[in-house]
Amino acid sequence: MNTASAKATERPPRVFLETFGCQMNFLDSEIIRGRMLEKRFEFTETRDEADVICFNTCSVRDHAEERVRGRLRELRIHKERKPETVIAVLGCMAQREGETLLDRFAHVDLVCGTREFSRIGDYVDRIRDGSGPILALGESDQMPPRERVDLRARQHEAYVTIQRGCDRACTFCVVPRTRGPEVESSMDDVEDEVRRLVDDGVVDVTLLGQIVNAYGRKMGGRASLSRLLRRLDRIRGLRRLRFITSFPTLMTNDLMEAMRDCESVVSYTHLPVQSGSNSCLKRMARGYSADAYRRLVERLRKTVPDVELATDIIVGFCGETDEEFQATVDMMREIEFVQAFIFKYSNRPGTAADRVMPDDVPDAVKAERNQIILRVQEEIQQRRHRDMLGSVQEVLVEGPSKRRKEVLSGRTSAHRIVHFPGSEHLTGEIARVRITDCTPLTLSGELTEVA
Repeated sequence: MNTASAKATERPPRVFLETFGCQMNFLDSEIIRGRMLEKRFEFTETRDEADVICFNTCSVRDHAEERVRGRLRELRIHKERKPETVIAVLGCMAQREGETLLDRFAHVDLVCGTREFSRIGDYVDRIRDGSGPILALGESDQMPPRERVDLRARQHEAYVTIQRGCDRACTFCVVPRTRGPEVESSMDDVEDEVRRLVDDGVVDVTLLGQIVNAYGRKMGGRASLSRLLRRLDRIRGLRRLRFITSFPTLMTNDLMEAMRDCESVVSYTHLPVQSGSNSCLKRMARGYSADAYRRLVERLRKTVPDVELATDIIVGFCGETDEEFQATVDMMREIEFVQAFIFKYSNRPGTAADRVMPDDVPDAVKAERNQIILRVQEEIQQRRHRDMLGSVQEVLVEGPSKRRKEVLSGRTSAHRIVHFPGSEHLTGEIARVRITDCTPLTLSGELTEVA
């Protein structure tokens, strides 16, 4: 790399950042953006214009990793044409594959794991000075702070990470390997970040964690998610507060009561069941039965009568029989989730399932079961949306829809998408919308007033 020519550029170096995966990855990308901006980098939406190309990756499914590998293969010619370009693989895939990525893709300059984001700017500077490639897979037990609260995808909504990592050992899951053991932010730090966000115009906050309702157990009883919710509920100007993703066995009575009592906490929770079959849940090492999950839902709905539930479902897990799959279909019809995120099982290297269980459900069967579950969920959502016709819903306006600028798009507290005619100046407001039409995925309506 010609260091002199790199230093001599008149404009600041430009960064292209592409993010894959979950909300936590997108929040990590905001932290990465902040660190790079502190180093006087600029960002571009065009890869060909970039001096630094970063991929913030996901390892939950092989499909996400294969997309990154495809991007890296494409960049071989780009690197030959512009050898001074820094190419970085960040996040979960970097943590999982480590040096293998550098061996397989010789044109990659930086492999940076999930606990090294706070040093990303320093690493890129070192590479631009000729000190690459760099493998950074630290095991820091500290939560990386978000110092730039103004960097977020939407002006009026924000994600706040309160917990990272996972101490559980679900047999299908690679997260403990890619994210490491659980670490937590203090309640003081979380409250400070939320207050700064609200002061910057945020009205809707989502608290994130791999197992968000495990929050506090690393602090020896000095904190809990329920106590944190009650504390944040006192922040003036915070209109909506939610948390994802919860683990069923950690959904305690005091947490349910906080959901019921706190005015800003929405009646919505993401509570992955993964399967409706006891035997399948046992192979997954989930630690609960299908009936225990049902009893939990019954208790939650009794405590928070208007609660809406979202879930995750895995189809085609190791050894899944027709009967086990039907048990999952039956559970979905019984509980009627407001949303279901459905995944075909993807064997992940390094997991317990990879070591001891054959991935023996044929791809064609996985695809068929995936389509069946999707149709079941679509039927449920269509029926429940029809029941909402004529009702008035409070909708946080996100802005003009992608297809028609005269139509606004927003979400209810249960994350239902709502479209209605209106002016762009309502962005960030909570509007009351009478529902007049629906599809399985969206609601449509007309504005009645601004809350």
